[in-house]
Amino acid sequence: MEQQQQIMSLYYEVKISAENQDQADKILNSLLEKKLVTGGQFISAPARFLWKGKVQDMDYVTITSYTTDRHKNAVMDDVRKTTSEEVPMMTFILPDDMNQELRNWIDEALA
Repeated sequence: MEQQQQIMSLYYEVKISAENQDQADKILNSLLEKKLVTGGQFISAPARFLWKGKVQDMDYVTITSYTTDRHKNAVMDDVRKTTSEEVPMMTFILPDDMNQELRNWIDEALA
């Protein structure tokens, strides 16, 4: 008798950069319309980084959300199309552990 192996999704905490709140809204709205992420939390703060050999200071917005491996490439493609940044910063972090209720909500939200 063959045993079916349950295919488990990988769940990611996603962080996406935006140069301002208007850009962050545009990025998140596009991702939500396509059901690629669960939602988003905006964190706005001053930032300093190297850009083309010079130190740059500006306010920056980070969008934090969740997605699955099934949507990871589509999230990257959509952000690249939506952002005005030359180098969009996106990270996909695999949490060490995640409670089952959160996994269930992500699955339901992105179904």
